Amino acid sequence: MYAIFEDGSHQFRVSEGDRIVVDRRDGEPGTELEFPKVLLISGDGGATIGTPAVEGARVVAKIVEQFRDKKIIIQKFRRRKNYRRRRGHRQPLTRVLITGVVRPS
Repeated sequence: MYAIFEDGSHQFRVSEGDRIVVDRRDGEPGTELEFPKVLLISGDGGATIGTPAVEGARVVAKIVEQFRDKKIIIQKFRRRKNYRRRRGHRQPLTRVLITGVVRPS
């Protein structure tokens, strides 16, 4: 059984036991999270497609770790104008373990 859910501007295809990386969520490791905007659930009974979301369905996850992504460099440059700007950025992320996909009753 798997589900497709939306979190922010990203969509994820998950099943129980998967580990995924989402944008930063508040909480310590071990805290439970819910993702209520489930777009599709597929399993033994066939697929249920939401319009736009499946009512009553949710994906339950547990926070595994909070971390920051690899540094990216943002560089701006204008030729012949003595204009150079260089900045770095590390995106804060959260790794979660999917503990269950709940179908609507």
